Amino acid sequence: MSQQIKHKVAIVGGGAAGLFAGCFLKRAGADFVVLEKNSECGKKLLLTGHGRCNITNLKPPRDLKKGFHEEGNFVYPAISGFAPSDCFKFFTEELGVSLKIEENDRVFPKSDKAADIRDSMIRFIGSEHLVTGFDVTSIKKVSDGFALRSSEGKEIIADKVILSCGGSSYPCTGSDGSGHKLAFSLGHRITDIRASLAAVPTDPEFCSELSGVTLANVSLALYYDGSKKASSEGNLLFTHNGISGPSVMTISREIPAKIKGETYFLADLAPDLTASKIADEVNANPNSKFVNILSKYVPKSLALQVVQDKDILCHELSANARKDSVRSIKEHRFCITKTPDVKTAYCTRGGVSTDEVNRKTYESSVANGLYIVGELLDVDGISGGYNLAFAAGSSAMAVKDILNKIS
Repeated sequence: MSQQIKHKVAIVGGGAAGLFAGCFLKRAGADFVVLEKNSECGKKLLLTGHGRCNITNLKPPRDLKKGFHEEGNFVYPAISGFAPSDCFKFFTEELGVSLKIEENDRVFPKSDKAADIRDSMIRFIGSEHLVTGFDVTSIKKVSDGFALRSSEGKEIIADKVILSCGGSSYPCTGSDGSGHKLAFSLGHRITDIRASLAAVPTDPEFCSELSGVTLANVSLALYYDGSKKASSEGNLLFTHNGISGPSVMTISREIPAKIKGETYFLADLAPDLTASKIADEVNANPNSKFVNILSKYVPKSLALQVVQDKDILCHELSANARKDSVRSIKEHRFCITKTPDVKTAYCTRGGVSTDEVNRKTYESSVANGLYIVGELLDVDGISGGYNLAFAAGSSAMAVKDILNKIS
């Protein structure tokens, strides 16, 4: 067997949370190593914000926590202990990255390049602390800490371990659920894994004809088991096999894991459109095509989808047909027969139960010396920099506790 390598801290996973932890340990001059299975760190980080990297959100922590659904109270010590304003200052003053603030308090690099965020963190940590191509397949408690073994039989001993392997979303980036297996092997309970911040497959024949079309300020409600379960507002994007965009992604996590019975979105696709407005338009323009009247309120491609007779004139249209067309826009039903795929979701709902992790230190209550941070936990926030804010905050809390114990 090859000689064991020992470190004070081993970080398993070089994604966003792992890189944050590495930066904080490097800043403190600690002995640590980041173990990444891929040939490079931060592959998923490069995809965030559509390649621009929405690194955080500058809302006050008390407002920010509202975006974490049922785990708002759990995440609050992390997002207030290392607040978004601290993150902003860290990147601009210590990592030398110029940032900008956009709508809804979202923060991006001025370059609009996610690579600038990722690369600045890697440079700060230093290559001497980064080991790529190291796929941790087992972690075991030993007398002097933890023994971490790779798929190739390499072994590292560490006093403390930070698990930052991500969830199960976009497995091609390394976020493939392997961290859940490691946590489970150490005694942790893993809650059901589901998609969060995901596009939803629905009505492909209708949606494919509108693929690429975006609607603003759509009101969306999710129904199943005979009642309304969740609602949201925001832009909606049609895709080749369904719908996406902020309004959809926000409540995608609420779609049941198993579809039983009637499950659907009820959408108001045009908030400014009313039946009375259309009636007035029809009366004022009797010789106009009805589809052209609707096109004043929705994209013409959508109007063409809901009007059966494309060439019918307003004076030829019955009142019932007019009302049906308006209703199909104001109360459009998207039938859901399949749950969103977690592999193509931006975030994972489910993971290591937060009941088994100290929310102020992120140390495991099951295995002393083990810390679990970021998306590996059963924590998912809404779109807009929330999840990266949590990755930073949870890593900061874990490192703070570790430094207090190893110093």
